[in-house]
Amino acid sequence: MYKAVIFDFGNVLCRIDREGFVRKAASHSRTMTADQLLSALWGTQLEYEFETGQFDSHEYFRRVQQLADFDPSYTYEAFVEDYKKIIVPDPDGEQALELAARRGARTFVLSNTSFLHASCLFDREALGTWPELYIFSYKIGVMKPHPRLWQTLLDYARLEPEDCLYIDDVEQYCEAARSLGMDAYRFDYRNERLFQILETMLE
Repeated sequence: MYKAVIFDFGNVLCRIDREGFVRKAASHSRTMTADQLLSALWGTQLEYEFETGQFDSHEYFRRVQQLADFDPSYTYEAFVEDYKKIIVPDPDGEQALELAARRGARTFVLSNTSFLHASCLFDREALGTWPELYIFSYKIGVMKPHPRLWQTLLDYARLEPEDCLYIDDVEQYCEAARSLGMDAYRFDYRNERLFQILETMLE
């Protein structure tokens, strides 16, 4: 059996609802629709800089506020409350994490994420309790598929790549983990249950 199971966060341990956020935020914008805001915030240099820790959440809000021309009533606090709702709890992911730990595997989280979304993880007791170590892009300064994220985890945990199973919903990131010598499973959150998969893989 694997000595360690490394979980991605979004769409593995939780679900992601960006569309709900941009609909809410766009209702305060004087220049952008929800679709325009979605395109402006993800897959862009703004996302990269925020999720590699180049500036904090207050500066992120300032930049998005400037971009979308929010009305003055949409405060930083209201923005953060809406932004954190992008992270949607998923009992299947939480149960899979607990299963891996109870089967004797060391468990870890490795994710491209910002401080705001990383903080949501600790709102869920299972997610804040079972993992031994959390590797977040905003702390390391690079995003997947950069190998430094996985290598940092291996170095801290004193693990060999062949001892690890990495789970992500993005095949490119699974390939990056495999290139380091790990096993990787591309999880299809729309059609699979992670708990059932790990029940078989960790027998």
